[in-house]
Amino acid sequence: MFDQIQQPPSDALHGVMEKLRADSRPYKVDLGVGVYRDASGHSPVMRAVKEAEAILIEREDSKAYQSLHGDEVFLEAMTELVFGRDHPAVRTGRIAGIQGTGGTGALRVALDLARLARPDAKVHIGLPTWPNHLSLAEAVGLQIVTHPYFDPVSQAVDKEAVQQAAAATGEGDLFVLHGPCHNPTGADLSAGDRIGLLHSLMAKGAVPLVDLAYYGLGDGLEADLRIVRDLAERAERAFIAVACSKSFGLYRERTGILFVLCANRRERDHVHGQMARISRTLVSMPPAHGAGTVAHILADARLRSLWEAELEEMRQRILGLRGELAALANQAPMLRGVGKQKGIFRMLPISADQAMTIGRDHAIHLAPSGRINIAGLKLGDAKRLAEALTSVE
Repeated sequence: MFDQIQQPPSDALHGVMEKLRADSRPYKVDLGVGVYRDASGHSPVMRAVKEAEAILIEREDSKAYQSLHGDEVFLEAMTELVFGRDHPAVRTGRIAGIQGTGGTGALRVALDLARLARPDAKVHIGLPTWPNHLSLAEAVGLQIVTHPYFDPVSQAVDKEAVQQAAAATGEGDLFVLHGPCHNPTGADLSAGDRIGLLHSLMAKGAVPLVDLAYYGLGDGLEADLRIVRDLAERAERAFIAVACSKSFGLYRERTGILFVLCANRRERDHVHGQMARISRTLVSMPPAHGAGTVAHILADARLRSLWEAELEEMRQRILGLRGELAALANQAPMLRGVGKQKGIFRMLPISADQAMTIGRDHAIHLAPSGRINIAGLKLGDAKRLAEALTSVE
């Protein structure tokens, strides 16, 4: 049986992690793994999370299963967070929600549901993108259609290619949209471009699939969530996969949620039931700890205020790092435009060989694709990175 199984392709990012672990130089820099890090290079547990967890542990009196849809308090709290109070789509009962095992699990349920609804649907994905977008669509068995999104050399979004891709969609096709802080480029569509793109998709009968992972780290929490709220006011149908990994720092707790915007309440009820059936075959009942933590933070005024303040501190640190890099752009032209992008990622216009050289000669480890996690920089690292980039130009 197992003699027919082939060795899978190696994971490029895990290769970077292995080189980082093997590097004994004390000044080594990790720009590979996409987690937020503080000024000391540590990925901390947020204070609001620590307090909420302590309360949960004290009050918890059972480890029994949750419902198929997950923690109801979490679902309600996240609905209010993402869509705001009294959003028309919420008020009219058009949104179905289910807890996901992280943003990845939420995306998987969305894709399985799309295949159930339209087996011949295509998934349109702009490149470069988070690699799991492609892997998940392939695993579900949906046809993938790619288009250019970003040019690393000019550091610009290819707006014409994105619009052409939207115009080429068919009824029932999915079109992947990133929320704020595009992964891996940091280059977002403007509000006007998003609205224009949405109009094109609606005209073709295509369905947006929004991956919302970095809310609060771009222009601020409310401004970042406005992207989803505007979409829900205009679109008849949409998938919105939300991760709690980045904005709450709950990476290993695998906490997320999938919202499905439906045409009416009847459609919502059918979708809601099918989401539970799909999730049952993937994870059975979803995990409780991360969802309970988020629910408690959002329900407690003091903890919510603390969480929002911590999230803003993270955003300001990222903005400061981008400012440091932008000030070095004359020395290292590869850094030009970094101050105009958002979030923790930047796509450098370098080859895999150049990335390997930087790791070997400068102890700065990054993905072969050129994606760097800006939050991995510590004091003095920005200058070292500029010098390393200059050395391989």
